[in-house]
Amino acid sequence: MGFLLTTKLQTDFTQIPNAFIDEHMPHANGSFVKVYLYLLRHMTSNSCELTVESMADMLSNTEADILRALRYWEKQGILTLTEEADTLTGIELLPLTPEIISSDMPSPQPQPINIELTATSEPTITQETTASMVSTLPERHTYTPLQAEALKRDKDIDSCLSIVEALLGTTMSDAHLQLVLYLMTDLGFSLELVTTLYETALARGKNKPRYIEAIALDWAKKGIRTSKEAEDEAASFNGTYKVVSNALGIKRPLAPAEKSIIDKWGTYRFDATIIEEACSRTVLQSGDTNLNYTTRILEDWHKKGVTSLKDVEECDKSYFRQKNAMGSKVTTINKNNFQNFPQRQYSQSEYNDLEKQLLQQ
Repeated sequence: MGFLLTTKLQTDFTQIPNAFIDEHMPHANGSFVKVYLYLLRHMTSNSCELTVESMADMLSNTEADILRALRYWEKQGILTLTEEADTLTGIELLPLTPEIISSDMPSPQPQPINIELTATSEPTITQETTASMVSTLPERHTYTPLQAEALKRDKDIDSCLSIVEALLGTTMSDAHLQLVLYLMTDLGFSLELVTTLYETALARGKNKPRYIEAIALDWAKKGIRTSKEAEDEAASFNGTYKVVSNALGIKRPLAPAEKSIIDKWGTYRFDATIIEEACSRTVLQSGDTNLNYTTRILEDWHKKGVTSLKDVEECDKSYFRQKNAMGSKVTTINKNNFQNFPQRQYSQSEYNDLEKQLLQQ
């Protein structure tokens, strides 16, 4: 059911172009929107002299966040930046429509706003999902080498690229470079959030840019802005906790101690199928849901270099070959012991005495 939106605000207000609300605001993250609104606010004040530092303090952001927001809006064509020697010296807000918005234009009558609340389930990361998300988020584009070098001057971006390269354990490809620039410049991800993103993907055994981007778009659509929110989301979204609970048949929420044990498995970098197999064997072999038993299985597989279920099968075959070899050895030893049992030797006279004893009975 809709409701009427009215106001008792005073006439001292800041005008926000409808074109900004209709066309630009839905696709931008909240931090970027705050920066633009703050600029609009100061256009109506007596003093329009601002600094990046003062804006960062006012909006509880870092200076790098403010600069990223300004560059984002410049790309959107709603303002221009003037810089001298890498220092911001001016900002000009541009009109969003060819028509000048007049203050004496009649205000529109309040209209009902329909709000529909629906329950959402965890999305599956697919190519279709990625495409639908892109339609509601800033458009992805390719940065030129010169643009990339300019963006690397941002300390946060430069640090993030170094961290991501270390996490990947290899020289960063252009695909990962473009992705990090998109995440930090267009989506407004912080250094910490991008780091958590890559750690989450690598913990699942995934390092492809397309997969990592799909997770990022899902987080952006859900409004996830901090590492803590991302970690909570990763744990609940098809994470290891859910895999373990399903495999062991645990219907209750996992206890903190149980989660602590499961978290340690992340160092093995096993995918969900291997962890699920270890849990299944725990139930079948021990008749219990003892996570310490599962840990011993995973530790053994990790030492043997297991990376897939095929490797697990090879470990099983090797185990049974060794077991059969040990069984054959024991059988041979027993057989030889029986054959080597010392036999008693009888003389002919002893045989004759035995025959006499039997005839006398």
